[in-house]
Amino acid sequence: MKADVNELLIVFDELLIPPTNEEQGVFWFRSVRADGLIVTFSFSIFENYVGILIRNGFDTAIANIHMKNCYEVRVLDENKRQLEIVHENSQSRCFLDLFGDDILNYTE
Repeated sequence: MKADVNELLIVFDELLIPPTNEEQGVFWFRSVRADGLIVTFSFSIFENYVGILIRNGFDTAIANIHMKNCYEVRVLDENKRQLEIVHENSQSRCFLDLFGDDILNYTE
């Protein structure tokens, strides 16, 4: 799977260590929005998966998605903190907008 970790470090507030393990190609990022929602983004370069967890400050999961067969994580706009997850051999796409009203959008 393709992903530019340096770009993702700009988009997200922090890299979570642990559980990030660079040798295994597993990365975990977190960002806290102004409204208090916490977005956790994880992926594996070698296993081609992406996980997104959105929760409030009370540790209640609002949304949780786990996607397999991911091909690439693209940063669309660093300033607006928008990215796209493209799936291998599929028209499925997932958009993550950390500043927007529609934080997570998945289409097939």
